[in-house]
Amino acid sequence: MLVKICGVSNAIDARVAVQSGADAIGFVMGGRVLPSEVEPHAQTVREIIGAFPKHVDGYLVTHLYDAEDILALSDYIRSSGIQVSEDVGIETMKALRFRTSKKIIKTIVVDATTALQKMKECEPYCDFILLDSRVGGYVGGTGATNDWDVCGTLIDSAAKPVYLAGGLTPENLLAAVRTTHPFGVDVSTGVSTYSDAYLRKDRKDPEKIKKFITRAKNFRS
Repeated sequence: MLVKICGVSNAIDARVAVQSGADAIGFVMGGRVLPSEVEPHAQTVREIIGAFPKHVDGYLVTHLYDAEDILALSDYIRSSGIQVSEDVGIETMKALRFRTSKKIIKTIVVDATTALQKMKECEPYCDFILLDSRVGGYVGGTGATNDWDVCGTLIDSAAKPVYLAGGLTPENLLAAVRTTHPFGVDVSTGVSTYSDAYLRKDRKDPEKIKKFITRAKNFRS
């Protein structure tokens, strides 16, 4: 099972994730960043990604809507992948697919009435689907637990590999993947750390990262 650690903003947390066996690291940049998050500087992310081993993907996780803006930022930080978090529309997805060979993840907000149609519309133009939750207009990184039953139905219907996200933690991970059987899992808030020194979600907990990745990698359906 692939594991993506998202919402990383610094080299220390990225290094821990890589050393713990993460397959991909996500950097939230551009567009609507949650008030409790810190958007890393592009130069910092470029340097962090440049130090990744070849088998680890660095993703631009963006809330931008314009294909040119998305590609320009991705090219600058030299990410190997792009995660499109917003409902940008099919024309933007087509433009991204036809203009880059980078891996593309399309986030789909889990909704029992609209998610399936949106997933099917986007599948021809992405390599992976990522199922996430939305709270207060913000997609992903909210810590809100997804509806695993709906996620399982969407995964069964998907033509592309699916990352499961939305409120995952080291503690609920196994129950979630037993219900849904995803291709990969994605976590941000669930491995964040909170203390007097780090009141915002700009630092990760090394032990939570290690526990999450170990449990995901050892999972057997």
